[in-house]
Amino acid sequence: MKANTNSNNADEKVILKKELGFVGATSIVVGSIIGSGIFISPKGVLENTGSVGLCLVVWTVAGVVSLGSGLCYAELGAMIGVSGGAYTYIRMGMGNVMAFIYVAKELLVRNSIGLLVMLLTFSKYLVSMLPTCGSPQHLEKMIAALTLVFLFLINSYSSKLATRVSVLTTLGKVAALLVICVGGVVVMVQGVTSELLSGFSGTKSDATPIAMAFYNALWAYGGASFLNCLVEEVKCPDKNVPKSIVLGTVLVIFIYVMTNVSYLAVMTRSELLQSDAVAALFADRVLRNFSLLIPVAVMISTLGSTNNSMFGYSRVTFAAARDGNLPDCLSYVHITQLTPFGALALTVTLTLLYLIPADLGEFINLGGFLDAFFEACVFLSMIRFRLQTMKDAHRPVKIPLIIPILMFLINVYLFIAPVIIEPSLQYIYVAISIPALSILLYIPLVYFQIKIPFHDEIVTRVQLIFELCPPTHEKF
Repeated sequence: MKANTNSNNADEKVILKKELGFVGATSIVVGSIIGSGIFISPKGVLENTGSVGLCLVVWTVAGVVSLGSGLCYAELGAMIGVSGGAYTYIRMGMGNVMAFIYVAKELLVRNSIGLLVMLLTFSKYLVSMLPTCGSPQHLEKMIAALTLVFLFLINSYSSKLATRVSVLTTLGKVAALLVICVGGVVVMVQGVTSELLSGFSGTKSDATPIAMAFYNALWAYGGASFLNCLVEEVKCPDKNVPKSIVLGTVLVIFIYVMTNVSYLAVMTRSELLQSDAVAALFADRVLRNFSLLIPVAVMISTLGSTNNSMFGYSRVTFAAARDGNLPDCLSYVHITQLTPFGALALTVTLTLLYLIPADLGEFINLGGFLDAFFEACVFLSMIRFRLQTMKDAHRPVKIPLIIPILMFLINVYLFIAPVIIEPSLQYIYVAISIPALSILLYIPLVYFQIKIPFHDEIVTRVQLIFELCPPTHEKF
């Protein structure tokens, strides 16, 4: 069913606006990688390496690996100017069924719960600064819900406004981390080095914890591919997508390594491992009267990450619906604002539903381990594009074939590592249940295209109320 766009020009295309320039695109990359973890508890790598020297080596090497992944996405984004990110590349490389399993996993597990964890982190830090009595849990959830609705309104009203929020929050979190980096350098110049001079003393010889250290570091760098989810909204994507991914990733590598150096220059190994608020401890010792900067920085960081995630997640839903892998009404855009209202509304609705349970941490960790499997699918698809299906396609950016091959092997490792290092039936359940449920949904909804009663009437009424219309799209 197609709606009347009420356009004065019958040939006018209904597409998402290109609002992201180089600065906005780079802020999406940086803001999507840097979350609250580097402020709160970046201890997983040090805990598993045992030494300061190897810890910093792992952070650096993991950053280089992340850059390799970013280069692959840079080539794909410049060559295939279609939004959807990993979903789009999996659909083109491995077919509709695998793409549907991916988008179902994103909708049911990763997207909504990921947004909720960031929102609850934001609300907990905000509540901690307010005078409260009794249990603050209900207040935290109310603040999380209101913040979610606020960001939904921003993203629905204007992609340009959402981009400005991304730029401002990214500047805030980067500025806070640079303050930590500079503070660490000042302390070292004054002769205080704490654990830094211990070098590789205490390095663990067992390969298992070192492998887990790389696992933790690589996940900390995740997010560089977020820009590909909204590549259709990037100005000059063949130029800005590669530049933004490379510059953004290199900047994060520098910040992550220098932040860890600063932490280790100020506090001992045991203090860093035991603290649940590493940056706050650093601020108390170095910034003193300005220690309030850290909780504010965490709030800015989580708010920005939530905005970026909503921006990117909704485009995956939008792309899948536009391709027919989700109900087409989820791809409808506002006729004047040209924002993907349907996809944004679904993201917000599912997140609000997940706000009801109490503890979602283990759920997101289990669902997250499937991310590596689908990343491996992306790089395998890229190899297929190079060697078979799109070998003659124009590539504004072309990287050596060995890079996607290495990225494929690394993500296969990331997928099987948790099962080998920490065996648990839960991983098996997740690996089986999510694809099985996805296929059960795919058969009636996509293959047979079964619709609920009064579907067309409901969709028409929603279109009229919210002023929505289908987007113009030619399947790539």
